[in-house]
Amino acid sequence: MSFGGEKRPSGSSRFIAPLAIIALNLLLFVGASTPPVQALQGVVGSVARFTSEPFGALGRASATFTAGFGDVRALRSKLSAALVERDQYAAEATRIADLEREIADLRAALDVQATSSFTTVAGQVVARDFAIDRRVVVIDRGSNDGIAVGDVVIGAGGALAGRVIDVLPTSSRVRLVSDPAFRVTAEIAASGAIGLLSGRGSNPLMFEDVDALREVTIGAAVTTSGIELTPELRSAFPRGLSIGTIAAVSAQASSVLQSADVTPTLPIDSIRTLLVITNFRGGLPIPSAAP
Repeated sequence: MSFGGEKRPSGSSRFIAPLAIIALNLLLFVGASTPPVQALQGVVGSVARFTSEPFGALGRASATFTAGFGDVRALRSKLSAALVERDQYAAEATRIADLEREIADLRAALDVQATSSFTTVAGQVVARDFAIDRRVVVIDRGSNDGIAVGDVVIGAGGALAGRVIDVLPTSSRVRLVSDPAFRVTAEIAASGAIGLLSGRGSNPLMFEDVDALREVTIGAAVTTSGIELTPELRSAFPRGLSIGTIAAVSAQASSVLQSADVTPTLPIDSIRTLLVITNFRGGLPIPSAAP
């Protein structure tokens, strides 16, 4: 019985398709060398390639994408490792540079101690108190090492660095030559020009009240004058300590005085090693500990 007019395939039609396939295979096998069969084989092969190539291309694209994704991850990993290595080398290079500067400072201090006629105590800068109106450092030596308020402080080459203004058993405060409250009588030995030198913070030192008749030339060396009236009455600073060189001159034709900017000999703001002279006592009043 059939419903809805549906037709069932007859028994004979069920065997037609398999027999046709078998017959086609026999035909292709037997007549493989004949031109018609070869043409048919070509058509079948083209159809097979046509249907299989998109899937092959899709597979190749998938493989390429997977490989590319793996390459990106590998590159990112290498980049991260390279950045870490770079930072490590940079930190090591900075540390090496710091050590080189420290070694240079210590060698310079040893040279001064070996050649100076003064007794000195070497100290390391452990703190800095820098402001517009202040240039003070703290060193790791104090009264236990024979340091006293008023002691003169020098740096590499015996150049003037400052003066002790406060002392504790194991530390001392030093007012640097760049401090606006610092004063010292200075001279240009080549011309005999004498004036008052003072600090100006981060700006060049100021050499003032210099006789306008005295020659002050750019590049001239400025040193402590070390005026000594009697053994008991003398300048607070020894004579001949290097302070700096003339960088600029300010003079007016109608003025009897002139002034000049002085570039300090020492890298005042970054100095690390200082030497305190402990066997020189000047006759001028000891400076106050207050800035």
